[in-house]
Amino acid sequence: MAGGKSVRMKENKLLIKIAGKRIIDHTISVVSRLFPVYVVGKENLNHYIGNKSFIVDLYSISTPLVGLYSAIKTLDTEAVFLISGDMPFAKVDLIMFLKSQLSKDIDAVVPFYERPQTTFAFYKKSCLETILKAIENTQFSLKEILTTLKVKYIYEEKMRPFDQNLISFFNINTREQLEIGKRLFSTARQSTFV
Repeated sequence: MAGGKSVRMKENKLLIKIAGKRIIDHTISVVSRLFPVYVVGKENLNHYIGNKSFIVDLYSISTPLVGLYSAIKTLDTEAVFLISGDMPFAKVDLIMFLKSQLSKDIDAVVPFYERPQTTFAFYKKSCLETILKAIENTQFSLKEILTTLKVKYIYEEKMRPFDQNLISFFNINTREQLEIGKRLFSTARQSTFV
């Protein structure tokens, strides 16, 4: 997902470089090891993604819920992994663990760390009708639609074996978080933290 207006950052945060790569490129490089990557957003912005596929939002409002709807509606797949473009520390092992929790009787697998991590989750095609109703009723909160879906929440203790520090959920919205992210990448070069 490209998404976001970067209001707090005052510039397009996805294009800011950390450790020599744009934030979105760090996110894409992790996810592309597992699945085909599709970036979803308001318009086709190839400067985000190079040769990756782009899905234009099917509705004019820019929210993660619309991005999710657009991806599920457009792609011929049973489930999609939704990740915010500003999550450069995503861990492959955690994503694969979450995927392994998908089953016939649920609509979504959502990590719960401090709160539901709605933009680091798997959603199935079975969510489509619920999401469409929410959009038509101008209810754009991903967290709110979870109450109407069959969700399997994955809690902290189940995730730590795959991401000990749960760094996957760190996203960059502010200058302070950008500086923390730079320090984390610097630390990663000296250890196996990331």
